[in-house]
Amino acid sequence: MYYLQLLINGLALGSVYSIIALGFTLIYSILKFSNFSHGGIMVVSAYIAYELQSRFNLSFATMMVLTAVIGAVLSWMVQFIGFERLRNKKSNIMLYFVSSATLGIVLQNVVVLTYSSTFYAYPAFFKPPFVNLGQFTVSVTDLMMLGISIVVITLLMFVLYKTRLGIAIRALSMDTQTVQLMGINVSVVIAVTFMMSGALGAVAGVFCGINYVLTPQLNQYVFKGMMASILGGLGNISGALYGGLLLGVLEVFITNAFGAGLTPVFTFLFSMIFLLVRPQGISGKIVLDKV
Repeated sequence: MYYLQLLINGLALGSVYSIIALGFTLIYSILKFSNFSHGGIMVVSAYIAYELQSRFNLSFATMMVLTAVIGAVLSWMVQFIGFERLRNKKSNIMLYFVSSATLGIVLQNVVVLTYSSTFYAYPAFFKPPFVNLGQFTVSVTDLMMLGISIVVITLLMFVLYKTRLGIAIRALSMDTQTVQLMGINVSVVIAVTFMMSGALGAVAGVFCGINYVLTPQLNQYVFKGMMASILGGLGNISGALYGGLLLGVLEVFITNAFGAGLTPVFTFLFSMIFLLVRPQGISGKIVLDKV
């Protein structure tokens, strides 16, 4: 029973990693570069959520929806400032990396200059903080993280696979020129994709802030999402989901066995060995140009 409870905790953590990985993978799938500004969007959105909650005492649901909208708008601004001109000029892919890293640092430093390095904490949203489910004692925060993540991921999958917008995004990830010939406005599709990614990053940022503490270094969790997307199969949407869940469960069990200090070491070793054995990731196929 104890290990089953660890599994539940791992799935809750992994669901957050999956959201980060999905936001990261959406951009990689259409522009083929790693968007490191995603971490900056997570940090800024998490602090905006803190301000909204502190000033207006909103309900948890209202705060989450507003933060997701703000994250979407912020991501669109990042795309317009940092990548639109590069894409129109068909610039070298390395310039995308430089621009994304620079924008991520700028966003993080805005938070540092505004809040310094002081740690902040969200108010206690859920009382009591724990609930008993049969023989299990589960954190309400973990349950909410898992539940909301399932809803968000399900909604994203519906959009990607059951709507015209989703078809356009998946087609764009395969062949930009063909999509343009079909009369699809590529700029609009890319902008909407960035907004979806930003909304996912905002939700993940709030969850990370609630689960840990609110600090400008929250952007480090974007590397968890990147690792999850690589484990799942870089550029693969379903692979990002599986990779995030695997990484979350792995971290919880390793922490329980060896302590938090050694968790990054064993996680890295596992990832390295896994990719040596299966370099294409969990998805089981080469997905560099597919969603």
